[in-house]
Amino acid sequence: MKITYITFENMSLYKGSVVHIKEMIVGLRELGHHVTLIAPAFAEIESANSFYNIYPNAIKILKFLGLKRKSYFISSISLFLYLFKVLPQCDIIYARECYAVLVALLPRLLFNRKLVFEINGLASEEQRLRGSRFGNRILVWFVEEIEKLATRCSERIVSVTPQIAAYLARHYGCQTTKTFVIGNGVNTNRFYPMNDDALLMRLRKRLGIKQHDNIVMFVGNLAAWQGIEYLIKAAPLLVREIRNIRFVIIGNGMLKRKFEEDVNKLGLRELFIFTGMIPYAEIPHYINVANVCVALKQRLISGYSPLKLYEYMACGKPVVATDTFGFEILREEEAGILVDPDDCVELMKAIKFLIYERDSAREMGHRGAMLVRERFGWDRAVRRVEEVLNNVLKGGKQNSSHQDMSGLREKPKQN
Repeated sequence: MKITYITFENMSLYKGSVVHIKEMIVGLRELGHHVTLIAPAFAEIESANSFYNIYPNAIKILKFLGLKRKSYFISSISLFLYLFKVLPQCDIIYARECYAVLVALLPRLLFNRKLVFEINGLASEEQRLRGSRFGNRILVWFVEEIEKLATRCSERIVSVTPQIAAYLARHYGCQTTKTFVIGNGVNTNRFYPMNDDALLMRLRKRLGIKQHDNIVMFVGNLAAWQGIEYLIKAAPLLVREIRNIRFVIIGNGMLKRKFEEDVNKLGLRELFIFTGMIPYAEIPHYINVANVCVALKQRLISGYSPLKLYEYMACGKPVVATDTFGFEILREEEAGILVDPDDCVELMKAIKFLIYERDSAREMGHRGAMLVRERFGWDRAVRRVEEVLNNVLKGGKQNSSHQDMSGLREKPKQN
């Protein structure tokens, strides 16, 4: 099968969405499919068989015309033009965002190509979190219309959570029979418990962390819905209750500077380490340094299929997470603790328990590592996507989105 994968995610960044795309492309290639990627990047991307860079600085004609500034509009035009070159040789289009679907509408109709829309989060909900000003409300309405159009113009939809699938059906009139729920996964060949004390000590030294420091860690995009503000708000209480505590925040994003300023105002700058973005290959090492990992996300109607959660668990770390859709697996499998992140005392008690009750924390981490290895490998998600693509090309009957393909409810087979 020849697949054209299109996305507006910058493939040079080290973030969860990019990890998802690369793992999916590599997995499809390992299954014998040819994948052409159209996306922005600062350099060549080797994951795909073929790569077309829609980052404006990478396009010679745009440089000649002086249009070198990063521009969503310019990238959209580039994607649109590349599709006319690529689609005659492809079998199917796989678009990761509603905006990519919109740009691909005309070319796919001209070349009579099937299109699958993957939705990992509601763009309208993320836009709504930017504020309630009149101008932003207009943008929210506009994005909702794009999402609605994307769902109606796609042959199949791959939704990362059942909550998103339900929202599309309820608000956009999307047929539930064409929506497939396929959750995120984890690369267990990269993420696993590490016992290399020398390596971990070198990393602690690089971070300025002492041997007996207790490390609370977050990995991810520093955006409004990620919940870093909850950890910062609870930090003064955590410092009073837990000896030698340090906070390591790995990642970048639009709110990084604000979070650093918030920490400074609390007088806790020396206890917080903001690493910025680090290479994906190094993230498992960092996670293995932590005592406790956190995923204190805001509650969203779209729910979560948290890539970072599976990476934490794969490394054998106990997790403190928001009690919301997508994290219930921690309670069900006793691999962590769910909290109301607005309650600083509850959050403090959960982290304190996992730091001081080492045996319980170790057992939680072990259960989490075993669970993701059995049920949440990327290979499983890739095979489900392959089934969807084959189903579209063969013109098969549509399956029900009520079948939970993400594995959240599936129990391991008994021997």
